[in-house]
Amino acid sequence: MIRYYILATLILSISFVKAQGGNDPNLILKGPVNTPAPNEGVIDGVVVKDELPVRSKIEYEHVRLADYVWSKRIFSRIDSREKANHPLFYPYDKFLENFTDYPPASIEELMRNKDWVRHQERLSLWTVIMQHMFSGDLSMYLVSDSLDFNFAKEDGYSLKYLLQRSNSKIPYYSSSAYKTEIDKRLGTTTPGKTWLFSFQGDENTPLRTNVTLATFEDWVDNYKKTDVNIGTSTQWEPGITDVVSNMGKQLRKSWDEAMVLAKKTGRDTTLELPSKTYFLTSDMITAYNIKEDWFFDKERSMLDKRIISIAPVARFSIDDTRPSKRGELIVKKFDNSFTTSKPISSLNNVVELEMFWLYFPQLRNVMVNYYVYNNQSDAQWMSFDDFFWKRMFTATIYRASDQFDREIEDYRYGVDALYEAEKIKETMRTWETDLWNY
Repeated sequence: MIRYYILATLILSISFVKAQGGNDPNLILKGPVNTPAPNEGVIDGVVVKDELPVRSKIEYEHVRLADYVWSKRIFSRIDSREKANHPLFYPYDKFLENFTDYPPASIEELMRNKDWVRHQERLSLWTVIMQHMFSGDLSMYLVSDSLDFNFAKEDGYSLKYLLQRSNSKIPYYSSSAYKTEIDKRLGTTTPGKTWLFSFQGDENTPLRTNVTLATFEDWVDNYKKTDVNIGTSTQWEPGITDVVSNMGKQLRKSWDEAMVLAKKTGRDTTLELPSKTYFLTSDMITAYNIKEDWFFDKERSMLDKRIISIAPVARFSIDDTRPSKRGELIVKKFDNSFTTSKPISSLNNVVELEMFWLYFPQLRNVMVNYYVYNNQSDAQWMSFDDFFWKRMFTATIYRASDQFDREIEDYRYGVDALYEAEKIKETMRTWETDLWNY
């Protein structure tokens, strides 16, 4: 009997590892750990940390409807400026320019890509979310039913607007449409550009270049003379000067391929410069908004609380032409400048909003195998799931269910809003205390 039990456990463990690792059996998406190869007895520390267990989340206690006698829906903000919340936001990651010019083509290539600079022992929660959004382990729920953010009410916290994806195991790398939608919400995508090459073309026409221009440099010089989109257009488009400086190698390669095809076929051909995506880095996440239910379980005779959904919060430019005023996501580039798909006049003209929502129990399946910094001891591992389970974060209530369906700042301002948040929390605790007073 014991042998059958061990065999069943081994099969389940292998299945879980394969589910976490995609197509590569040696690739397990879990928390990184620094394991230097032994070299003449050199060890980075007292022991070699070569064992990092693959864990499963602990299921919540089942609650029957008959025992669910009281509840209150609470929305809270986990702010990055609070010291207690730093384990969720640190360490920071960053992208090198090559990652944007030549993005990985598979999850295996992504995990081994050195142009996405991540910590060797720990990851921030945002890095974990991005990593598993690419691998297809997380489902994204939009903030509204409108994909272009042209709406008046953002009620995505109810998890009604699932971003549909293909049935593929890793849809990000198998569906171009899904990849485009994900890229728009994880970063800022600049528009691409297309040039037409023709044997009959007029060299003075910006988008039509004669193939008699023998070299790439000749073509660039000719285009500069006629390019009308060098910082003068209100509808932003990359001019040739910007394109060459930012994507010189890739543009030259595409130009060579287009020229070979044009000369070989003797027909018109196009040079297409793909769109360029700048992904949000962990230092640009300002907070996490959580939706949770505080409830009383009659069977266990206790007031409990469970997080239902969570949303990363980032900065957006303000767009007064849209009902929600949500503009473009602001992303930090490699040179520490900021970019959106359209120019913004000032970083002061911004608003902090949810990027998208995640179903928290699904996120638990992922973050249970990633570890946060433990202030008490470097030898003790504590996962993100442990961090949330023990409620070691600090959160401020910004909304509670009421008859007006409003946020606290709609009727309280400044320090009075903080007092109101504490009042809501104290009211729930008082309810539990009064329950046992006869």
